[in-house]
Amino acid sequence: MGKEVNGWIEVNTRGPGYPRFWLRTEEKNLLLSWAAVSQIEASEDFLSIRFLCEYGLVQLSSTEPMRDLFWSMQMERVWMIDGRMLACRITPVEQFQ
Repeated sequence: MGKEVNGWIEVNTRGPGYPRFWLRTEEKNLLLSWAAVSQIEASEDFLSIRFLCEYGLVQLSSTEPMRDLFWSMQMERVWMIDGRMLACRITPVEQFQ
């Protein structure tokens, strides 16, 4: 499968990425489509990452830099993100309209 790194799991860097990844929150398990993930950005120190998806604006925060997670998201090589470990907050799509 892949290696776990501080709340997220990266897939093998050889071969294709996956069309979806699992986002685990305190309340739900979400399966996100990479095709619907956009506007991925990280703070200068990589302690926070945010992106848009079909569920809304996802914000992840950590006390450790998430530079590797940011890079793996760029390559669509993340299999799972455990939002419980990364202070995940989701602002629903309806609040943007």
